[in-house]
Order: sequence, then structure tokens, then C-alpha cells
Amino acid sequence: MTRTFDGPPAPVRAPRSTWTERVFVLGGFAVAALCTAFAAIIGGGLEAIAFIWMAAGAWAFVSSLALALRRGLRDRNWSPFRHAGLPDDTELIDWSTQSGRYLDMALAEDNERLMRGD
Repeated sequence: MTRTFDGPPAPVRAPRSTWTERVFVLGGFAVAALCTAFAAIIGGGLEAIAFIWMAAGAWAFVSSLALALRRGLRDRNWSPFRHAGLPDDTELIDWSTQSGRYLDMALAEDNERLMRGD
């Protein structure tokens, strides 16, 4: 008997995100932009506009997390949580200041200048 296929069928991959999910997540920014334009026309305060933009950012964070959890629980697709990896550089200076080699060179230059007595 001959085989009709070379291996298991390829898994069907769901799209990364649908248009409704994108509108749901980014809708807060659209509302904030409209409120900003309206406030600019009527001369509204900056505090209210800042609050609206911060609320839009919080909405985007919470809604994207909720949609990723929903996809993971419903479709068993946990790929949004697997793509991020921690950097393998474990030096404390890089974790605390994110400055890398530039700070090391600046410290070495300061130490050399102090050793010379400048």
C-alpha cells in the first residue's frame, strides 16, 4: 500500500489579530484623538486631555491582555506570551541604567583622570 501524504497535516494557524480586535484595542486612541481635536476647538484644559490619553493607553493595555488571554483559553494559542525573551546580559549596570558600554568607558576615563591627578 502506498502513502498518500508525507507526514501529519500542517496545523491551521489562526490570524495574528482580526480587524475587530484591532479596532477594539486601538479604539481608545481614536476617541482620545477626537476629544483632543474637540478640546482644541473649544479651548479645553490640558489636564482633561492628558487624562483621556492616559485612559486610552490603559484601555489598550488591558484590552490587548484580555484578548490574548481569551485567545489562549479559547483556541489554546499561547503564542503572544512566547515571543518575548529576556536579554541574556545580566550585568547590574545594564539592568539599572540601560546604558551599556558607554557608562563603562566614561567611568574608566574618570578613574584614569583621577589617577593622573587632573
